[in-house]
Amino acid sequence: MPVRSIRSSCTCRLPSTCVRYRLSPLLAALGVTSAYLSCQFSNWMGIAAFAATDSQIAYYLARIATTLGISAVLLHWAGDIGPRLAIKSPTELGILLILPLIYYIFDYATNVYTTLFHSGSVVTVEFLAFALCAFYLMFLAVYLREYEEKETAERERWMLETRDSAAIKELEAWRQSGRELSILRHDMRHFLRGLAALIEEGHTDEALKRIDELCEAGDRTAVRRFCANETVNIALSSFNSDDINRNGITANLRAAVPETVHVGDADLFSVLSNALENAITAASAAPQGKRFVDFDLRFEDGQLLLLVSNTFDRAPRMVDGMPVAAHTGHGFGTKSIKLAVERMNGNCQFRINGDRFELRAVM
Repeated sequence: MPVRSIRSSCTCRLPSTCVRYRLSPLLAALGVTSAYLSCQFSNWMGIAAFAATDSQIAYYLARIATTLGISAVLLHWAGDIGPRLAIKSPTELGILLILPLIYYIFDYATNVYTTLFHSGSVVTVEFLAFALCAFYLMFLAVYLREYEEKETAERERWMLETRDSAAIKELEAWRQSGRELSILRHDMRHFLRGLAALIEEGHTDEALKRIDELCEAGDRTAVRRFCANETVNIALSSFNSDDINRNGITANLRAAVPETVHVGDADLFSVLSNALENAITAASAAPQGKRFVDFDLRFEDGQLLLLVSNTFDRAPRMVDGMPVAAHTGHGFGTKSIKLAVERMNGNCQFRINGDRFELRAVM
């Protein structure tokens, strides 16, 4: 059978393709060699038709029919592969290029320009199987790595969304408690009359219980006034001063923010609460007498400027400007801060300055 005489040839111009379509050489090579690999389906079907009928007309008809079918399948199922491959890293593109490139070279070297494949050489015949096995192992390694990275990213996204949701609920809970206390203070006369009635009826235990509940609620939801902004006051008040003092932390909290600002309450609360929580946690691990937290938030030239610094026991490891947690499940606070600041069209910076860890943010 005159296989070589009826075999299709492929002419590729990778440099001009790269320049014209602004593609990376790897992506262009992957496209050309994959297209050549796809053409082999029609070539094989044509050879089968030729072997069955000994007619070149049957060969070409089989190739045309197979090519049309493959084109329809690729247009339907693989129309978005190009844009998806364009964002892949060079390493991933290189791994994907191995199989079609090896087949491209192997086919031309053994079938088109020579007759090595039909010579019966064991090395020639077995090489393609060896290349396929090697490609499969490399592809499997890359796929597993990408799968694990995707799972990690999804888990972190879920954790960050959970933290944001918790921050919004906490902010609303503080506001609701404040409203309830305001109503209670407004109706204090009725509350006192109720206590008096209980005492007159001899239910002193019930009266004392209600007084204790009122005092506990007042202590738990007391909002200190640091500035005119309610969200800032709630965020700073949400950290109990007793907890700070019990850990021997010297905290200096300052805020100068107007009643209304240009950023959302939920994002602002998330940034401030996460920043304070991280600072207090890190300072609590520092040696006694060296536990300091300094918080400064101010509004200047239409922007919120935040500086939080704290001491620590061991300096965190920094990767790409972000502190990396030493233990799994930690480190979401700084990521929440970064995402919230970016949502407010601001920017933030984490750095180690001497014996202090600093967060600087402009929002």
